[in-house]
Amino acid sequence: MKFSLYLGKYKGIKVFIHWTFSLLLLWIIIANTRSGVDIGDTGWSLLFILSIFFCVILHEFGHALTAQKYGIQTKDIILLPIGGLARLEKLPEDPKQELNVALAGPLVNIVLFLLLGFVVYISGFDVEAIEEPHLDGSTILLYLASANLFLALFNLLPAFPMDGGRVLRALLSIRMSRVEATQIAGGIGQVLAIGFVFLGLFYNPILVLIGIFVFLGAQAEVNHIRQSSFLKGYLVGDALMKKFPIVAFDAPLKKAVEKLLDSQATHFVVVKNDEPFGTLSRDEIIKGLGDGDDSIEIEKVFSPGPLKLDLHMPLEEAFKRMAAENRKVALVYEDNLFMGILDQENIAEFIMVKNALNK
Repeated sequence: MKFSLYLGKYKGIKVFIHWTFSLLLLWIIIANTRSGVDIGDTGWSLLFILSIFFCVILHEFGHALTAQKYGIQTKDIILLPIGGLARLEKLPEDPKQELNVALAGPLVNIVLFLLLGFVVYISGFDVEAIEEPHLDGSTILLYLASANLFLALFNLLPAFPMDGGRVLRALLSIRMSRVEATQIAGGIGQVLAIGFVFLGLFYNPILVLIGIFVFLGAQAEVNHIRQSSFLKGYLVGDALMKKFPIVAFDAPLKKAVEKLLDSQATHFVVVKNDEPFGTLSRDEIIKGLGDGDDSIEIEKVFSPGPLKLDLHMPLEEAFKRMAAENRKVALVYEDNLFMGILDQENIAEFIMVKNALNK
């Protein structure tokens, strides 16, 4: 993964830490230095943050390993300054399976809270004896236990994209369609988000950011499920693009620029020996121009190893696979014969047309 440090893997699941995580640690060091905090306390603060994010990784493995039991693989786990993200190939549609996968993460934090709390208890630590909060070797386990309890409760809020939103949808899906359940869960999440924003205006600006994050996450989940529902019953061939620009593997980038300016196409098929070899996007063209000039060969900027789909694959499944693998375009084949391309923009247009016809 670009701009990320590979930490290792477990059960075939790779773990990465995004470079922006270093900015969080740097901010803690600078803030503590300006406040006159000594280097020892700064070290305990850094250790505490790293410990919390280790717990976040365990939380994400809870989701990933539970999904693995249902045959759903996890592409990777990425650690960001705002938390962790387990990128599952797809979410289970069976309500009971989704419920188990969603609950697995918070349950990990609850188990960690109980274990750490037990260690604090048997160590004879007197919580009531604390006169003022201070993070050091004697209190770090207590604070870490409290942090895990907070992570569990926060993630169980019934709002997307938190786990509680998926728990609520799974419970509602037992009695109603997945689309209706998502709309209700998304609506509840947005109400909570507005509440966060309102409280944040008076008490803490961070709540405003959380509210916006939750509101947009809920809307994105509702839109995604609604779009998927329109694709049921259709095949990849129904949304196939048969006309698309082609560029040669060894051609200069200026050839792609000419075709880009002469059409509304955003993706190109790169061919080598008259066979599809990869794809070239508008963004990759712009990046190539920024890194060099329009005389560099297309082979230096294109995307090899394109996603390949079968012409008769259900369109809904193709849409989910493209979203899970973060692919905006795919090559479509029938019996190893190249038939055309499928891109997310065309799928969106297909949905708009079918939605208009059904009104």
